[in-house]
Amino acid sequence: MRRSLTIVVMLLVLAVSLGLYRLESEVKILERRLAKATTQLEENRRNNRILAAEWSFLSQPSRLQALAQRHLDLAGLAPAQIGRLDELPLKPPPWDADGNQNSNQNGGQGGSSGAAAIPDVEPSGKPPIPGRKPVKPLHNRNNKRSKGGRIVLADGGRAGQ
Repeated sequence: MRRSLTIVVMLLVLAVSLGLYRLESEVKILERRLAKATTQLEENRRNNRILAAEWSFLSQPSRLQALAQRHLDLAGLAPAQIGRLDELPLKPPPWDADGNQNSNQNGGQGGSSGAAAIPDVEPSGKPPIPGRKPVKPLHNRNNKRSKGGRIVLADGGRAGQ
C-alpha cells in the first residue's frame, strides 16, 4: 500500500515537473516574441517619424512651387479665364425627344471606352428621382442579350432591371 502510494506520488511529481518545464519553455518563447514585436514597433515608430519629416520637407509649398516652375510649362491665370457657373453650357440629355439615345453620349470625346454611360436624365427629360433607377426605352433592349426581361451578363450572372 505504501509502495503504491509512493509510486503514485512520484509519478504526480514527475508529471507536475514536466508540465512546469513545458510551461516555462512556452513562457520563454512568448517573451521572445514579445521582445521581437516591441522592437519592431519601436522601429516602425522611428520609421514613421522619419517618413513624416520627409513628407513635411517634400510637401513644402515653396519647394513645390519652385519644382513646378522649373519642370512644368505653366502660365499664370488671367482674370478673363475665370467664369461664373451660369456661363457654363448645359449638358444635353442622353435621349432626344423621340426617346432615342443621342450619338454624342461621351460629351464630344471621340471614341467609346466600352463602358455604358450613366444617364443623368430619364427618357422623359426629367431629372432622376434619388433612389430610383431610370426607365429604359423598350426599343433599346433589342440590342442587348436578354432573356425574360432580365439582362444576362457575360459571366452568366443576372442583373434585374
